[in-house]
Amino acid sequence: MRRLLDLAEEEISKRLREGAKLAVEALSTALSGGVSAEKIREVASRLHNIHDEVSDLVMETVARYNPVAIDLRFLKSALFISYDLYRIARYAYDIAIVVEKLGGGCQSKKVQEVGNVVIHMVTTAVDMFLNRDISKLEEVVKLDDEVVDKSYEEALMEVLKGADRCKVMETVILRLLERASDHAVYITNHVYYLITGKARPHAPGRGAPQ
Repeated sequence: MRRLLDLAEEEISKRLREGAKLAVEALSTALSGGVSAEKIREVASRLHNIHDEVSDLVMETVARYNPVAIDLRFLKSALFISYDLYRIARYAYDIAIVVEKLGGGCQSKKVQEVGNVVIHMVTTAVDMFLNRDISKLEEVVKLDDEVVDKSYEEALMEVLKGADRCKVMETVILRLLERASDHAVYITNHVYYLITGKARPHAPGRGAPQ
């Protein structure tokens, strides 16, 4: 029974690895501006399918093997994480839409820097879950607070002073990156729950999925 449960968890982990790769590719592609929004939408759709696949695997595993303790926490967390990865890809799609609607020609060093940070956060968070390791939790949370959130707030203040098209685009994209980074933090919260069996203290609530 233990081996069968391990095999089920390995299959779910495989889906999450694929999902993380796709989510990161979607963000990277959207920030490069080299591919149509429709192409990124297709990636997001694939991630939605992965979420459905993980959901089916979780339900089948619970029904067949009656997991308890950390195994049950793994399954519950994997289900949420697969959705977080889908949402990240959707924000990548939204970024591509913004670029298409507002037009190109706006190069933002800040957007590229923050985008790279968010990609790092997503990759690190998923690796933490797959390795069952919370050692980098505070690093991810700190990047969210001190880099991503701060960059968006600074850009918003600039726009409120009056700004051109490129500044508006930068601010909107930073807002979308800020939302994507929140989902990376949500993933770290699930890692904490997986390892400790408790919700992370002072963690932002999931609330309604966004």
